[in-house]
Amino acid sequence: MVWTTIREWQLKKKLREMLNDPRSARGYRSTGQLEKGISCDRATTERLLAAIGARKSDSAEERTLKAS
Repeated sequence: MVWTTIREWQLKKKLREMLNDPRSARGYRSTGQLEKGISCDRATTERLLAAIGARKSDSAEERTLKAS
């Protein structure tokens, strides 16, 4: 349990870093890029993105932390 919590904290930190990276176009990252970046499946990635408050793009399969 403790190791799972620590691992998820590390994954959330990595997701935040990826979404806040100034090199990302318009502040958005595709879900596929984020999955590969943290080496997790889609369901886990989407659950962690929801936990950190990442919003889904209206037009594409992308996520961001920025307010609309």
